[in-house]
Amino acid sequence: MRQTIKLYRTLIVAIAFLATAVSAYAQKPGSSNVDENMLRYRYAERVNRKVSFSTDRTFAERTYLFAGTGIEGLYQLGNHPESPGYAIGSRLGMGFWATPIHGVELSLSYGMMPYGYWGENFLGNPIIENTIIRNAGIEANYVFNITNYTRRDDSITPFEFLYTAGLNFGAGDKFHHGINTSLRGIYNIGSLAGLYIEPKVTLLNFEYVRPSISAGFVFRFKSADQGYETPIDTDKKEPLFALKSNALYWLAGAPNFSIEYPINNRWSVCGDYVAPWSSSFATGLYYQLMMINAEGRYWFGKRDHKPMLTGFFAGASIGGGYYDFMLDNKRTGIQGEFYILAGISAGYAHSISKNDRVRLEYALGLGYLQTRYRKYHYDDFDYVLDAPREQVWKTSILGPTQAKVSVVWMLFKNKKEVRHE
Repeated sequence: MRQTIKLYRTLIVAIAFLATAVSAYAQKPGSSNVDENMLRYRYAERVNRKVSFSTDRTFAERTYLFAGTGIEGLYQLGNHPESPGYAIGSRLGMGFWATPIHGVELSLSYGMMPYGYWGENFLGNPIIENTIIRNAGIEANYVFNITNYTRRDDSITPFEFLYTAGLNFGAGDKFHHGINTSLRGIYNIGSLAGLYIEPKVTLLNFEYVRPSISAGFVFRFKSADQGYETPIDTDKKEPLFALKSNALYWLAGAPNFSIEYPINNRWSVCGDYVAPWSSSFATGLYYQLMMINAEGRYWFGKRDHKPMLTGFFAGASIGGGYYDFMLDNKRTGIQGEFYILAGISAGYAHSISKNDRVRLEYALGLGYLQTRYRKYHYDDFDYVLDAPREQVWKTSILGPTQAKVSVVWMLFKNKKEVRHE
């Protein structure tokens, strides 16, 4: 019992001593109160710091271009089961930074959306009237640089996030206007270029909602030279990007173009767009296809003194699109919903000009395709579905997915020497 009392007394004395020490320390001038005030001051100084360009930048250093393509939908507000589905759209625009945080953008957009109207003919058979909704528009957006705002700095970083909001006007099956907002994430490959992905929502005429997601490139006219540079080799020039078109697709009546960007000597990214869209009611031939494809490539061999985007390569790709084919003079046809295509490829590219601007590229690909489609035929009056509208055929194919003999036009930029102090 006495030992317990002594233990309690010892604990009480120890607690009293610690309380006295803590109290004395808290009242000591320049202690925690000062530290807390210092933190508050530094935070307020950082938040209130005015972010301005670290150097007097020229118009070219404040201006950039962006281009991309993606998938978008169109849905009528309310319960409207006949609302169109998904489309493929492209966008090209220019932006200008008034400050490191605030900017403006002006862009042009174009999209095509296959749309089938179902109904019945006078015989009571289900019919489908195929059409395509084309949409061209212009957008004016305010741009807020989230990255520069949070960092309170205007230097280029590997990752950058922008918020945009603005107005859009366009014409498709009818004139429309609306508002839009998006969040754009950019991966800066270097000081002059970057890759972006952008989810976006647009409200049209307060009647339709158009969600979309796109990916593309950002090009800056001139480097602001803020300390973010990609490694360079000893050559005087390096490719900016390559513009390409597949001659085999043109022979098959399929207009197409591609763009490829070299990340470094080993890696590149490539985007393809194929869009034959022809039809003739008189002959009953329909050859309609819209396809986009994204591919990452790895270039083999010793790359130290070899031009970028030349030699042997292997790639992996994913893509999709719509199609509607009737090639047997009004008898039978198939209309496909959005299909998914993934595969691998291999090829070779080489120069055919002295200045290295014109090249040829050969490629073959294998992959997996999955699609859903409806069958229809022409009965001398209408295009009639072979089965009820709800009946959909499914097909999966494993085999050849691409064959390319492409003409390539290279665009170069002068390499900028990075001084190491």
